[in-house]
Amino acid sequence: MEALLSFILVVGVLIVIHESGHFLVAKRFGVKIEKFSIGFGPKIFSKTVGETEYRLAWIPLGGYVKMLGETDPESVSPEDQARSFGALPVWKRISIAAAGPVANFILAFFLFTVVFWAGIPALLPVVGKVMAGSPAAKVGLLPGDRILSVDGHSLSTWDDLRGLVENRIGKPITLVVGRNGKDLSISLSPESMMGQNIYGQRVPQGKIGVAPGGETTTLRYGLFAGLGRGFLKTVHVTKITVISLGKIVTGEISSKNLGGPILIAQMSARAAQSGIVNLLVFMGFISVTLGVMNLVPVPVLDGGHILFLAAEGLLRRPLSVRVREISMQVGFVLLLSIMVFAFYNDLMRVFGSH
Repeated sequence: MEALLSFILVVGVLIVIHESGHFLVAKRFGVKIEKFSIGFGPKIFSKTVGETEYRLAWIPLGGYVKMLGETDPESVSPEDQARSFGALPVWKRISIAAAGPVANFILAFFLFTVVFWAGIPALLPVVGKVMAGSPAAKVGLLPGDRILSVDGHSLSTWDDLRGLVENRIGKPITLVVGRNGKDLSISLSPESMMGQNIYGQRVPQGKIGVAPGGETTTLRYGLFAGLGRGFLKTVHVTKITVISLGKIVTGEISSKNLGGPILIAQMSARAAQSGIVNLLVFMGFISVTLGVMNLVPVPVLDGGHILFLAAEGLLRRPLSVRVREISMQVGFVLLLSIMVFAFYNDLMRVFGSH
């Protein structure tokens, strides 16, 4: 039940934000909004406010904003023509299509910024264990040593240490270590060991043979520093998501990494259990993923609509109805296949086959 509630909370917020992006920009351009739906399928309830019907439907895997003349421009009456989606210039229609994903990126930026303001728990660069026979053991590093810097780069967290060591396989580095109130300078060379990169791939990495001691700190940032960190984090997560998607398409990353609603529910429940900060970070990651996925140029997704509209702008006429119908059918089948495959992966994880 906790996983289900967490899933509804996370996905519900992301859908509302995404569809609100489309809704607000369309409203700004004077388009009549007929329906604003959270979820697909039969409605749970609905309420009409002004000229728009707001709906909550049973299938919480998305939503939609139905604009006048978006799918059937021929049916728009002459008196409503000026308020139809099709009456807008191409750039405005592209803006409406792009507004949903953009809203997801803005949400991620907001969530990450709040996290940096609130404070992020992080491991201190304090040695907890030294592996026998490792470079660290050979030069006399001891449990309790605090690594202050690597080649002159000061450290705040254990991740700082890892980032400076992993790419220095076989290259001499100098550590400044705090021990019993004294600073010691120690030189060693990281050894090559297999590890996992941010994409889950096994790659050789530089290791010195130490494990963290478990001491933590909370990193908090001021107003402008938090905004800057939030922006950089959003850019970084977007870059990782785009590259990961490309690696899955090319086969560099196993398609078994694709997850569906069950995986999202499980991860959102774990994030909620571990605290509000982790839940906000998780929501930020999923929001970026939703934004990136919706910009993929596949018909039925926002990216597909943008592609059609861009073609219309270049050709100075809409693509033929037949082309659009076939493209939408192909896009729907492709999207449905991906969703079924992701759901299959979820089931395999649940039953222990992955």
